[in-house]
Amino acid sequence: MDFGLREWLIIIGLLVIVGILFDGWRRMGGRSRIRFKLERNFKDLPEGASDELLGPARVITRGERAEPSFGEELPERDGGFNAADVPQPEQVGLDLDEPAPVAEPAPRAQPIRSARNRREPVAEPALSATDAPSAPAPEPAAPEEVLVILVVARSEEGFSGAAMMQSIMESGLRYGDMNIFHRHESMTGNGDVLFSMANALKPGTFDLDELEHSHVRAVTFFMGLPGPRHPKQALDLMIASARKLSQELGGDLKDENRSVLTAQTIEHYRQRIAEFERKRFGLRR
Repeated sequence: MDFGLREWLIIIGLLVIVGILFDGWRRMGGRSRIRFKLERNFKDLPEGASDELLGPARVITRGERAEPSFGEELPERDGGFNAADVPQPEQVGLDLDEPAPVAEPAPRAQPIRSARNRREPVAEPALSATDAPSAPAPEPAAPEEVLVILVVARSEEGFSGAAMMQSIMESGLRYGDMNIFHRHESMTGNGDVLFSMANALKPGTFDLDELEHSHVRAVTFFMGLPGPRHPKQALDLMIASARKLSQELGGDLKDENRSVLTAQTIEHYRQRIAEFERKRFGLRR
């Protein structure tokens, strides 16, 4: 019997189908046996043992350290930083040697006793931060250069205290140290002081409780060097604040010599700042 190409292709296809069916039957038979073994093993277990197959739940005690998961917020301490939490030398076992008497000479070579070999307690504990004598706070250094702008009221009565406060508060000045107003780097009163404003009449301060109901004859804007990190920009802010006050309340701008503040005076102030920075840069080098 002669087989053509068509017959051979049919025979090969049948063989492939038979092989696929046999492989599928073999795999399904293996899974059924595994499942039968597992069911048999579970049936042989005593009653109530299936609930405890994986053992009891583990309880993390205080001594164990649980790692926080991603996105979990760490617990915050109520008291914040406390100096009492810092261990003292006697608590960590540091070796504090008592000072030797003056009359007895010290030996040439004395081995250093470690904290492990020393058992006797320390006689005198170290002084705490509260017992140590506090050093006096350093006084601020006097400025080397002071740039001054006066704002003098045209009327004999002077500026209204309430109106003046409104104007300088809009310029970012805040009442603070020495009972005068200061302009900080931030409009909210944070950061370094750029310039300040005091009363031109003695004693130079303001009573905040009575200022709204009183009048001020003249005020003094001043900026010290060294002072702000960018003195030229601070000078521009000081000029703008003084000019705003004079325009809104009717005043005249004057320099430190009580002369009319002109463009030449402002340029002279800028040159003084540049000269001051040049000298400081030369000293640093």
